[in-house]
Amino acid sequence: MTKQEFTALVQTYQGLVYTVCHQLVPDGDAAEDLAQETFLAAWRAADRCPPGFEKQWLARIAANKAKDYLRSGWARKVTAPGDEVMALAGAPPDQGPEARALAALGEEELRRMILALREPYRTPCRLCLLEGHAPAEAARLCRRPEKTFNAQLWRARKMLRAQIEAEREQEGRSTDGTVSR
Repeated sequence: MTKQEFTALVQTYQGLVYTVCHQLVPDGDAAEDLAQETFLAAWRAADRCPPGFEKQWLARIAANKAKDYLRSGWARKVTAPGDEVMALAGAPPDQGPEARALAALGEEELRRMILALREPYRTPCRLCLLEGHAPAEAARLCRRPEKTFNAQLWRARKMLRAQIEAEREQEGRSTDGTVSR
């Protein structure tokens, strides 16, 4: 494979490779690094790519890179100099948009919304969002397959997001029925 062919391959599949990495590793920066590692590994092994199966080949390399990353000690515990000082100072950890939205919502309101969900969605949300269990651990507690549990948790979060948006939309309406922006 020539440099030009490989460059075209990278341009064609960079979105796919990043998505595969980001699906397995939620940290966007780590997913970007893994996507770069994927293309580096692909370049080194370009002669082993089956003709016509470039997409599948790259997706498999990306998945393997992400799984290797998740198995590493680095992914499980990374501390930077000064983290302990920030923890003592009470500085909030960097949170994703979902965590910030849930924090802003208020614990009682969140508890009410989660307990109002129907099963099988209530239990995954209660275990992960209220009790702080990791999804794999919560799946074991529920005696559900992990993939089933993750799908239920994803759907429950989607339902909660819709509820939150609906409530915020209701709050945005003034008494005369117009929407304030």
